Amino acid sequence: MLLANMLKIHRKRMGYTQEQVAQKLHVTTQAVSKWEKGLSVPSIDNLVSLSDLYGISLDELVQGSPFFKKPYIVGQKYSVKKGIWFLFVWLIISLFLTGFGYQPIGLLLFVFLIGCILIFPVLFNDYWVIEQDGLGIQTYSNTTTKKIVELLTYRTEKKINYTDIAAVEIIYQAKQRISPFDISFDPFDLKVILHNGDNMYLELHHSPKMFLPQFSVFLQRQHIQVIMTKLCND
Repeated sequence: MLLANMLKIHRKRMGYTQEQVAQKLHVTTQAVSKWEKGLSVPSIDNLVSLSDLYGISLDELVQGSPFFKKPYIVGQKYSVKKGIWFLFVWLIISLFLTGFGYQPIGLLLFVFLIGCILIFPVLFNDYWVIEQDGLGIQTYSNTTTKKIVELLTYRTEKKINYTDIAAVEIIYQAKQRISPFDISFDPFDLKVILHNGDNMYLELHHSPKMFLPQFSVFLQRQHIQVIMTKLCND
């Protein structure tokens, strides 16, 4: 959104007239009018004063959204250090469950392996990272054994530069709730459409409102079209 529009919106939100803003900033009414018409731009000092007057940050005043710090991780980023830490913690739990040596060593190994096979792969899933120049994407195999090997070894994130992205489609799918006990999340995905015709689907996870508005504005500044789609299951 243009700065001129933001200035006008926030002035009206606060209930000020152009004359009142001019008086508070010690400028002329004509200067405030020119700012809101896009004929001139406030100085840095005046922008700071305007952000104080309207009770918003400079980022919200200038670009319409709070500062979007990058890199921003969507999901839980995995590292080999986290994997080793899990194995150590699960070993302690396995020792506790088997009486710290009072049970046969075979039972300890069995409990430890069960946790490694059933719990370890479930704790860590695909994630992606919003970076300054592109998206870093990390995916894992659906096969349990392959995923365990991938988690315990170093894997380089796949990188997609913003210059390779033609558009993104934010897809929200409202589920039909048959049972009042159905508390599962509605599907929320990001479809990345590349210039070469390929598409990628990235999960937006369960708290997209924490970053999605700022991310959408950021993509538009990269000249990437943002499409909003809502699907309903009958």
